[in-house]
Amino acid sequence: MDATVRYSLLGTVRAMRGETELDLGPPKRLALFSLLLLRAPGPVSLNDAVNVLWSDEPPASAANVVHRHIGALRKILEPGLHSRTKAEHLARAADGYRLLVNASTSDLMRFRDLRAQAQLAVKAGDPGQAAQDFVEALRLWRSPVVAEGTSVAENPVFTSVGHEFVATVKEAADVVLASAPALTEEVLSALRRAVDHHPFDEALHSQIIAALAATGRQAEALQQFATIRDTLAAELGVEPGAGLRTAHNRLLQRRLSPDADKATARTGAASGPTHLPAAPAPFTDRAEALSQWQELHPLDNQSQSPTIVALCGMAGVGKTTLAVHWAHTAADRFPDGQIYVDLQGYHSSQQPLDPGQAMSALLHALGVSPNQSTDPAALNSAYRAALARRRLLIILDDARDCEQVRPLLPASPGSLAIVTSRRRLEGLTVTHNAQTITLNPMTRQESLQFLERRLGADRIRAERTAAEEVVELCGRLPLALAVAGARALSRPRFPLASLATQLQDGLVALSSQDTHTDARTAFRRSYEALSTGAATLFRLLSLHPSRDITPRAAASLAGTDLRATLEHLAELADHHLLAELVPDRYTCHDLLRAYATELSTLLDTTTAQSQARARMLEHYLYSAEAATALLAPHRNTINLPPPRPGVRPQEFNGHTDASEWIIAERYLLPVLAKDTRHHPRGETLRKHLTSTLQMSLRPQGS
Repeated sequence: MDATVRYSLLGTVRAMRGETELDLGPPKRLALFSLLLLRAPGPVSLNDAVNVLWSDEPPASAANVVHRHIGALRKILEPGLHSRTKAEHLARAADGYRLLVNASTSDLMRFRDLRAQAQLAVKAGDPGQAAQDFVEALRLWRSPVVAEGTSVAENPVFTSVGHEFVATVKEAADVVLASAPALTEEVLSALRRAVDHHPFDEALHSQIIAALAATGRQAEALQQFATIRDTLAAELGVEPGAGLRTAHNRLLQRRLSPDADKATARTGAASGPTHLPAAPAPFTDRAEALSQWQELHPLDNQSQSPTIVALCGMAGVGKTTLAVHWAHTAADRFPDGQIYVDLQGYHSSQQPLDPGQAMSALLHALGVSPNQSTDPAALNSAYRAALARRRLLIILDDARDCEQVRPLLPASPGSLAIVTSRRRLEGLTVTHNAQTITLNPMTRQESLQFLERRLGADRIRAERTAAEEVVELCGRLPLALAVAGARALSRPRFPLASLATQLQDGLVALSSQDTHTDARTAFRRSYEALSTGAATLFRLLSLHPSRDITPRAAASLAGTDLRATLEHLAELADHHLLAELVPDRYTCHDLLRAYATELSTLLDTTTAQSQARARMLEHYLYSAEAATALLAPHRNTINLPPPRPGVRPQEFNGHTDASEWIIAERYLLPVLAKDTRHHPRGETLRKHLTSTLQMSLRPQGS
């Protein structure tokens, strides 16, 4: 007997051994089998099974019913099985029951693999292959309803998987309409199946209109718009949204244009040139940044002046991905074109583009041949003339500084420029009223969603604790999470716990031969842009035992005067190598701190590190002594020797100031009190430090 069994869940539930369909039994058993197949190869615990199979209060016999159905399913899948310990299809594990399937035997796993391949092909600039993979994935769905006809089909666990069909149809339509018109009919069929189950999804209707227009059925496309417009009015009392109206307007323009049928339809595209990278997929929403974006650029924006948005943040935080995503969502509001230019501000091997080179690139994208004259004034004049009276969306990616960007900013009313940079670009706020959005690392939930969309919900659900550990070890940084996700994706049988163990080695585990995805390379480009003083301070900050530090503590650590240290801290914050989350306290991201540690080990001598640690210890000793003198003026004084050169203790303006400092350093001070091995005065300093710090940390009045 051929032991290979193939399983189907995308539509009706089936199990086939060769050409023979297996009888899976009564409804409750079929529902349990559906859950096992949905979660495979992850586990289904007894509690999960009971909760899904009985939507109301389960009977007292629920656990026994599940066990009996499991036993019956084993006999159906493996009739000759004598011991469940030797089961090759349905196995018992410590965390529940597992249906042992893979992408060759499960249509759901095969679908997800194909979708992931298509998304990678889009990123790699191969839309033709992406279109083929998307369409092949959609062919696996016999109905947009998962486990159709079972008692659990309406359970959120199953309907959430059904949403993957809708999302994939949308992704496929974008790629096919842009790059693979021969597959339009097949995608159109999938769009119609999706809209049957989601009749108010305007994006689906917009894509159906675009697909119909692409195949020459303008009248049918107009009827599609009229139908959804009437439905929205009758059922919801609303008018079509911006995307649907844009699809309708584009359809009308197409009918009026004699050459329209020669153009390739692309949903969401405007009449002007489109030079944007492919939309990032899968994309994880960044709630805070998205909220700021919507405030700066609402859907009904009718601004009579250009909008400049500076999207800033540390290396690897996802600025380019977010900018491109925003551009695709807003593209239909810029009919004269959407253009992307990589300014190469921090490129690993190329010099940053000068403004003249960037202007020429933008002019070529607009279809304008610039004068070959090397006169910057003539080029600037041609550039301004080309941008005049056009509503454009321009992404100026990876800007080195304000001076590189200023000559490129549009002046036309209604245009939008999104500038990404590792710098703060505060100067653009002064000269061009730019709105700044600082992109921070993702939240824990966003990070888990990021991994889930790459590895699948089942894998994350099965190893939630390990996934959370991976998130924290990656510092919730999209670049690091993407590398870690790729490692996990390439090793589907490895537990996420093993990946978490590897990531404990820090940047070593995130190293890559690809300079575009190597975290250390990304950080190096920021570091190399620093002045000598700021670079030295960045390295020495890795010696500080706490994540945050005050300017005076930083000055003591580096042995520099306070004014110079403030300038260096401001420079590091400007490059997003530090963040000032609260006034006068600077914090370093964990992965940046790990990089600083590597640099200090390589570039700072043992003597320099030892002296920096000694100055740091004395800084906190003399600062704690000064705070104690204010908080407990009648305690026994300690005669301290003069501090070494370069130590700049904290200065306090009074009792409250000293108390706040003690509270802020309450975790650091006891650590320092126990650790004086790096100080050359050894035992003497240890006694002073311990006595002073213990006094300063003692509750007042004790």
